[in-house]
Amino acid sequence: MNLNLESENKGNILIVDDLLENLQLLSEALLQLGYTVRSVTSGRMALKTVKVKAPDAILLDIKMPEMDGYEVCKTLKADDKLRHIPVIFISALDDVFDKVTAFESGGVDYITKPFQIEEVVARLENQLIIQRQQRLLEKEITIRRETENVLDRSRALVASVLNSSLDGIAAMQAVRDPETGNIEDFRCLVVNPVIARAFNSKCEDMIGKLALKQILSQIQPELFSDFVNIVETGEPSERNFYYELGKSSWFHFVAVKLDDGFAITIRDITAWKQAEFELQQQAQNLELTLSELKRTQAQLIQSEKMSSIGNMVAGVAHEINNPLNFIHGNLSPATEYFQDLLDLVKLYQQQFPDPPKEIKAQIEAINLDFLQEDVLKLLNSMRIGTDRIQEIVMSLRNFSRHDEAEFKRVDIHQGIDNTLMLLQNRLKATLEHPEIVLIKDYGQLPLIECYSGQLNQVFMNLLNNAIDSVSSQFIGNTPQIKINTQVLNSHRILIKISDNGWGIPEELQSKLFDPFFTTKQVGQGTGLGLFICHQIVVNKHGGNLYCHSALGKGAEFTVEIPINKTRS
Repeated sequence: MNLNLESENKGNILIVDDLLENLQLLSEALLQLGYTVRSVTSGRMALKTVKVKAPDAILLDIKMPEMDGYEVCKTLKADDKLRHIPVIFISALDDVFDKVTAFESGGVDYITKPFQIEEVVARLENQLIIQRQQRLLEKEITIRRETENVLDRSRALVASVLNSSLDGIAAMQAVRDPETGNIEDFRCLVVNPVIARAFNSKCEDMIGKLALKQILSQIQPELFSDFVNIVETGEPSERNFYYELGKSSWFHFVAVKLDDGFAITIRDITAWKQAEFELQQQAQNLELTLSELKRTQAQLIQSEKMSSIGNMVAGVAHEINNPLNFIHGNLSPATEYFQDLLDLVKLYQQQFPDPPKEIKAQIEAINLDFLQEDVLKLLNSMRIGTDRIQEIVMSLRNFSRHDEAEFKRVDIHQGIDNTLMLLQNRLKATLEHPEIVLIKDYGQLPLIECYSGQLNQVFMNLLNNAIDSVSSQFIGNTPQIKINTQVLNSHRILIKISDNGWGIPEELQSKLFDPFFTTKQVGQGTGLGLFICHQIVVNKHGGNLYCHSALGKGAEFTVEIPINKTRS
């Protein structure tokens, strides 16, 4: 016996026979051929095994105790879930009656014992092939039925879409010149009621007709060339067009190539166009509102900041002033006391020119002559220091003008000097830049009616910007800032703050006073300084603020302020 050994699983076979020799022989042979084999010795065990896992085929003996093969087969065929399993009878009974009974009970083949393994395998494989083919056939039938159902549903869906769509839908077939092959017109293949109603017609009256070229001549004749291009190149087209169809209307279409023609969808977008126009108007209004909100926000931020700074500066000045006055007030009597003590020491030296050794040693240890000379200098230095601190405190109070929220007449020069006092440390030489030279060219100015605290903030911002400019790069040998004041006319004065920095590019000068615009790096500026200056000078005081600058020639900011301002 020449058996072909394969490792592939060819099928799951159940062998039912009460003779162990037959079971062993069939099992070993089928296992070697690549089948999965299960074997049982009775009909009842076979029925239980099949229910656990259905086999692909059953080799069934007839003569068995308790339940013969016929009964087992009939039971299987009575079960809808198991009746498809092919049953091959293997029996020593070779009478025709036995074979007929086997086929009547549901068997598909009959093998007489003693059998040849090759014959069993051939018949088994034949039944497995038939079973596989039946399954494939059933699967194909199921697929075809499902496909037909899908097609039916698709046809119904397409018809439903065409009839219920709010958009116009049509399909056109190209009509070509038989000699040149050029497209002369398009024939209507499919059209839905929306398009038919638009032309006061019915769908069935339009299908098959050549009318597109004539229709387009009434709308936009150039559209015909677009549709020809779609068919010839395969490139889709999408555009809006205007058409007076009883009333002024806008439409949008999308057309794509379809065989030797095209399909098109048309939508009425008149309402959308109107809404778009209204949205554009609303967007412009919102942009204006947003701009106003930004200005208001910037003013609120700056107002709150200045209020906080004013409170802080006024508080610091007040807290420093009290102990400072105590120290400064006591320096004069302290100087007098030390002078009296020194006079007493001198008188003692005159009366007792030769003191004891211990006193001489102490005089030498403390260097009495130097101490007498230096102690008054020390007290005088302390007086100068307290005077300087008093000047700084006064500058802080003048700068904050915490008690001057209303208009009053002030000396502009005093406000500038107070601001410079606070910026004195930034003018000194550092590792990054040499000392910044400050040039003051003050004219004869009258007292100006203004919000002094707010103008001080303008001077602070402009001077800070000038310092920033010359600190990074300057023209010439030394960084310089110049402050010039002058009377413009009987109604206005000018304050000019210029520097010899690198300058401001012309394309940026128009944006200098925009809110949140800054040329500084991220984290080094808010973009509010010049905007707030502009708001204070122009809106609060009715003046002007402008800049003159060129690259390589520095920058000059000019503040123009009325001498007298009408309160608003």
